[in-house]
Amino acid sequence: MAKPAPSKLADAYQTYPTPSAAAVAALRGITSKTNESGGGVLYNKEQNVYAATEPVGQSDGAHFAAAVSVPQGWQLHSTYHTHPVGPRSTQFSDDDINTAQQLKAPSYVLARADDKVRMFDPASSKISKDQSSGDMLAKTRFSNGSVVDETPPAPPAPPAVAAAPTQAAPVANPPATPVPVTGSRITMNDFASKHRAQTTKYRHKIVHIKSGARKRP
Repeated sequence: MAKPAPSKLADAYQTYPTPSAAAVAALRGITSKTNESGGGVLYNKEQNVYAATEPVGQSDGAHFAAAVSVPQGWQLHSTYHTHPVGPRSTQFSDDDINTAQQLKAPSYVLARADDKVRMFDPASSKISKDQSSGDMLAKTRFSNGSVVDETPPAPPAPPAVAAAPTQAAPVANPPATPVPVTGSRITMNDFASKHRAQTTKYRHKIVHIKSGARKRP
């Protein structure tokens, strides 16, 4: 087989919240139903998003190969490719299993036979051996994987809007109590003392609050 074709992120690529969503979008975008095509699903840890490289098609009739280009800031999470209609095309082949185990990365396959996307996880998917061959050493492995739920992920809930604080109704100042002044019956000292007592009684309490920008953690 010739050198594998490179599969890279497009100049304007779409990101997804899950690897399954990225793989499904890439697989559903492949139009050829007779050739195997595929690429990789990359993960950006800083942005916490996934994106699929552009699919490439290269096959020798029995084996598919591609070279996934992983740019700086990204890491390979999984691979994806199609299976044209054929014997056991809904299953993961021995080559699919070997590749997933070597890369320690899940594999997504779109089987044209039933138009379903399946995922094989090298850490948890069940692996079986072909019982049609009498030679135990010649038995090849396969896996049914698991069908991927293609329901689009629910959009994130809009942030809650905090209710505006209820402003208390302004409290009216109590009416001033008149201080009787009856000419010579009250001295200036008495008037000053009573007036001071009245104004002190109705004086408002003021609390000074300093406000500043909160320091960023």
